[in-house]
Amino acid sequence: MHYKEMEMALVTAADSAIAQYPEINKNTAYAQRPSPNRKSKGPGLRLSWPYASDGRRSVVGKSPPVVQPHKNGSRRASDMRIVHVSYENVEMHYHFSDLGPTESARPILHIPLAWNPSDLEVGEKNLFQYFQCTAAQSLATFGYNPGDLSGVLIRVALAGHTTSATAVLQSLLAFSSIHRHDVHSQAVELKISALKALAAAAGNPVGTVEAVQHVAAGMLLCSFEIHQSSCTSSQWTWYLSGVKDVIKAAGLGRSPQDNDLAILLDWVYYHDVLARFTLRHWHKESNAVTSAVSNARAEVSHAAPSAFSVIQLLSDVCDAVSARSVAGQPFENIDDHKSFLKILDWRIRSIPLEAIVCDSTDASLMIELYQLAMLVYLNRASENLLSQTTKTQHQIDKAFSIFSQLDSCDRQFPIFILGCEARGDDQRAIILDLITKTEKKASSRSFNYVKILLQAIWAQDDLANGHINYCDKLNYVISCCAIVPSFV
Repeated sequence: MHYKEMEMALVTAADSAIAQYPEINKNTAYAQRPSPNRKSKGPGLRLSWPYASDGRRSVVGKSPPVVQPHKNGSRRASDMRIVHVSYENVEMHYHFSDLGPTESARPILHIPLAWNPSDLEVGEKNLFQYFQCTAAQSLATFGYNPGDLSGVLIRVALAGHTTSATAVLQSLLAFSSIHRHDVHSQAVELKISALKALAAAAGNPVGTVEAVQHVAAGMLLCSFEIHQSSCTSSQWTWYLSGVKDVIKAAGLGRSPQDNDLAILLDWVYYHDVLARFTLRHWHKESNAVTSAVSNARAEVSHAAPSAFSVIQLLSDVCDAVSARSVAGQPFENIDDHKSFLKILDWRIRSIPLEAIVCDSTDASLMIELYQLAMLVYLNRASENLLSQTTKTQHQIDKAFSIFSQLDSCDRQFPIFILGCEARGDDQRAIILDLITKTEKKASSRSFNYVKILLQAIWAQDDLANGHINYCDKLNYVISCCAIVPSFV
């Protein structure tokens, strides 16, 4: 092909792309054909930023004026900014704004499976020791030292030679394996062995000891699924549901609770509350997942630490943001609902932070982050029914001040809720940097879905032509996930 023909082909291709997707030119360079009357020594194709008045540019990003100095010392304001969006973000924007958040053919947010192809055969003794020393640090619990939970799981796994005890041990080894080497054949084989042992144990009489072992095995399998969140990790909700069924059927919540059982019950309760938060915004065609998790509620133990008052309040917040309010439907008695929200807001603000026992300064800050996240979420989800715009902004500013002080934050709920409030690049960089530092720690779980959800929400905020309903936005973006994300 001659040089001139190649030049014309490039110009034609650029013009065709612009004509097909005019809105994608938002703050993106596009090809301009030079005027036929203008002489050009170059190849005839140049890139430039489109002017706000250009007809081929349908959306113009706006931001507060930024004062820039001139060479002569004077200053001028600029209202142009560059936004970081992809084709998928634009597709989600079209679908959300034009077709509505309940439309079935929504884009899907996929997380690729991080498969380790290496042929690894680590001895069970090594995996057991690795769990005890390292992997157990990433088990998501609340108010307890991770060492306390790992000690309980080890004692339960070694309590006899029954099939239910074998299920706990195999689940423990499977979790240790995936933590050490990501998803690979040995981790999957150990998980399958645990499931086979659970299936075999189901045919035997189940006493209190066996019921506790079923709970431990089920929660380890749940943790296995959410440790490396990907599009294949959808079973975690079913394990959580099965565990709650066992607790209810065996009456573990009503029986005398020793310290080990209390730790297990509170472990389940924490996961259940965060699952209910997610499912408040999970709007898929099938409600099978929702019904599976909602069929029974976990209860906090009688010996729960003082920090669990925060999670109990989060449970109340999930109830306050009812199915009707999430769907954007009005309440029958708005005054009663407003009074209830005022009481709940007061209870959250009155959390005695200084009285909650924490083992470190970071743990104390984490409790405060949960408090701030709940206050912000309650105000946003109620569409500022309590008229606390200024107060909410102060809470957001305080949260980002805390984020900037932390070396890590393995709690995904406050990072997600408060991260949704990041408006400028500086705040978004704080969130992404904190996630990056956290993922380097052995105690971290995958932040895959938190990152992809935050970036999708930021893109929708940037692309929006006006106000976006908060719950509609969360409903839509969370429902775009291939699986139900976990925010423990």
